[in-house]
Amino acid sequence: MLDYLVITATASGKYCSIARRSVCAVLVLLLVSACGSVSLYQKIVLDTPPRHVQNGMQFLNMNKIDTAMVEFNRAIDLNSEYSPAYMGLGLAYGRLGDFKTAYQYMEKSRIKAVGHKQQAAAADGLMQLDRMKKTP
Repeated sequence: MLDYLVITATASGKYCSIARRSVCAVLVLLLVSACGSVSLYQKIVLDTPPRHVQNGMQFLNMNKIDTAMVEFNRAIDLNSEYSPAYMGLGLAYGRLGDFKTAYQYMEKSRIKAVGHKQQAAAADGLMQLDRMKKTP
């Protein structure tokens, strides 16, 4: 930007000057920082393994298996040790009737489970898969 001054007359007849470059720079910084922080915050909150697994489970409930698998795989891309993502993939493959692959993912879920909550979820996923296999 050019560095120049604008001189204007006030109602009292006196002159004042405004450095346009400074005012423009401040306005641009305010706009950029306001927009950038919101989208960065949204990305941090929405692009997490738990959020993708939650989305994947919702898609499974709507019988949108391919979309659910995309969500579970994104969770694994973000954290390859996240047990619930493997459980979700196991359930998705079970819904597709590919029980060999489904049980492989359930086993990964069981192995990678950390803490009581994930261990219980992996066991529950295995029970769900067993029920799916028995149901025609």
